Amino acid sequence: MSAGVVAVAQWRVAPDHREAVVGVLAAGTRHVQLDVGGPGRGPVLDDAVLAELCRLGVVVDALAVNRANDLGLHRDGRPTPECLDLLLATVGLARRHGVSAVHVPSFRASAIVDAPSRDATAEVLARCAGEGGADLLVLTESTLDAADAVALVSATGASTVRVVADTGNLLDAGRDPFAFVDTCRAHGVLAPSVHVKVPTDVRADEVAARTRTILAQVGDGDVLLENDYRGRPDLLAADVAAAYDRAAARRHSLAGATLDPPTLRRTRPTQGASR
Repeated sequence: MSAGVVAVAQWRVAPDHREAVVGVLAAGTRHVQLDVGGPGRGPVLDDAVLAELCRLGVVVDALAVNRANDLGLHRDGRPTPECLDLLLATVGLARRHGVSAVHVPSFRASAIVDAPSRDATAEVLARCAGEGGADLLVLTESTLDAADAVALVSATGASTVRVVADTGNLLDAGRDPFAFVDTCRAHGVLAPSVHVKVPTDVRADEVAARTRTILAQVGDGDVLLENDYRGRPDLLAADVAAAYDRAAARRHSLAGATLDPPTLRRTRPTQGASR
């Protein structure tokens, strides 16, 4: 498995897409996940804006529909038409611009709290997957435990639905995010990026150190940084640097594994000293 891509959640930098993208690029990464915006969520992301952002040099890894948390994916055990229409429109936007994933959150009004809400959510995810086709991943995130999250994916009957592991949200829900990652990965349903975020009880001056600890624990693969970076370009730059340090360390480790033992022993102290 690769050392991974380092991406940033746009809405955690600034609600305005252009402002956030400029901040992400300045922090040292080109990868970003964008929210489609809407009432209460910031400017709407449309074809013209998305094309402009891509010309700025970013790589858009996913489109998030955070307004789903306000509208509700389901009502009385059925998909909510307004929310489903927004999700399907986002799937179309992603396909037109070659974005590989759409992120569908299930919190607040979209929380999965019982069997009817679970079944309605599975139906929504299946509809999105059907509209997206074989080249688009549909990412689901909730506070379900790993077993229930795996079961939700199974209920969709769609091979392109994946489970997002968000370290902060899982810790806040009393779950072990690292066990969650292991379980979902073992069942082949883990989303490409683990969302790295501290829980809500971490003090502002401890966020960077706690993030480094989490990065060391999530294992290989891509990460999406999702701490609150609004007005904190220093924290954003520190987290991006820490995530790339992790990636570089893993690349060195993978390369070192191919060396003969004497060479490996000679190179380890030098690599450690250089950092």
